[in-house]
Amino acid sequence: MRYFYIFLICIIASGCKNSKSAGNLNTIDLASNVGKGEVVNLSEVANDIRYVKLETNESSLIGRFPKAYYENERIYVITAQVIRVFDINGKFLFKFDRRGRGPEEYINVGNFLFLPGTDNIVVYNHGFGSNSKLLYYDNNGMFIRSKEIPRSANLSSEKVIILNNSMYINSLHLLNRDSATYNAIVYDSCFNVVKRVPTPYLPEYERKTVMSMAKRDYDGSVTMINAGSYFSIHPPQMYNFNDKVRFLINGNDTIFSMDSKLNYTPAFTVNYGKYKNQSSNREKILSTSGGHISMGTSYFIESEEYLVLKFNLREYCHETHEIIYTITKEPRVVKYTDTYALFNKKTGKFTLLNQPVKNMLGFREDIKNGPPFLPATISSDFRACAVYTASQIIDYAKKNEAKGELKEIVKGLRDTDNPIVAIARMK
Repeated sequence: MRYFYIFLICIIASGCKNSKSAGNLNTIDLASNVGKGEVVNLSEVANDIRYVKLETNESSLIGRFPKAYYENERIYVITAQVIRVFDINGKFLFKFDRRGRGPEEYINVGNFLFLPGTDNIVVYNHGFGSNSKLLYYDNNGMFIRSKEIPRSANLSSEKVIILNNSMYINSLHLLNRDSATYNAIVYDSCFNVVKRVPTPYLPEYERKTVMSMAKRDYDGSVTMINAGSYFSIHPPQMYNFNDKVRFLINGNDTIFSMDSKLNYTPAFTVNYGKYKNQSSNREKILSTSGGHISMGTSYFIESEEYLVLKFNLREYCHETHEIIYTITKEPRVVKYTDTYALFNKKTGKFTLLNQPVKNMLGFREDIKNGPPFLPATISSDFRACAVYTASQIIDYAKKNEAKGELKEIVKGLRDTDNPIVAIARMK
């Protein structure tokens, strides 16, 4: 009988060597690809791309740092907790701004949701000192109803996402060691608790938040220094994918998934190899330095065939990029070591994305010869969005010959016009 047990264990062990083992757990092999990279064409991951020039008028003007979402044949552009809504051709529809302290208004936005199939807008409003709430608005921005979310002791509510149109998942920021057993709560439509999502294992040094601050030296240069640490476990970042929700947790190498039956299982795991941070000494770990690699949890794009991920390669970055900031009298150049990556869910191939153009990240736009495309958001039907300022499009067109509607957009474009939104249909 002893030999039977040994034989059975060998079968189980051999079955776990495949990158797609039991339970369909996919291994993202980062370790074998550090120091490598490729320029990937957009046509490899998308069937087409469309450029939309957003209407420019006094009411539709879009401010700095816009983020665009596509859903229900509409384009939603968010800046400073205000949404401007356009149709698929760029025609301005209305401005959504319900900031305030009234019962139909919001003041501390956790996140916006654009519901597929209804055009309704849902706003998650933080309730500091009181219950948080969800506010529902119709497709014209008119208030429908609100729902309060129960408070949890020793936990800070961060974000709400809707699962299967009937359940709500609330992510939690853990600020107390006694409350560190779970990091999200699932509620039914009446906000009764139906499940608590367990916090995955994190070593003690990953349960600390390290603060850093900028120090300006006498010569005018700026360096980042460590400013101490405190106990804190970051809330999971949550993303919808079909009838599932993906969970990304800082310091953990696994992407978890919850389905409509509330089964919570690992979906993907990152093989960091020797690049995993296993040091409890956090003093020298900053955004661009430290002998390890980490995955950025605030960025995640998933389509039927691909994941687009973001990693901070730090000292192992083979292709850094720079951004020039002009908000001060003297322009300041800042170097970054973050790199985007592509994972093919069908083949298991992992690729670090090289820059198609120096200091421009993303995919080479080989469909209509536009600027590099880096998706910022993705819709329920896998339309991914990126936003370009008018100046970016004008400058790029001076050196490159655009095709299709992008070529027509460039002809009458002024640098004071509203941004252009690119929408790619991902595979």
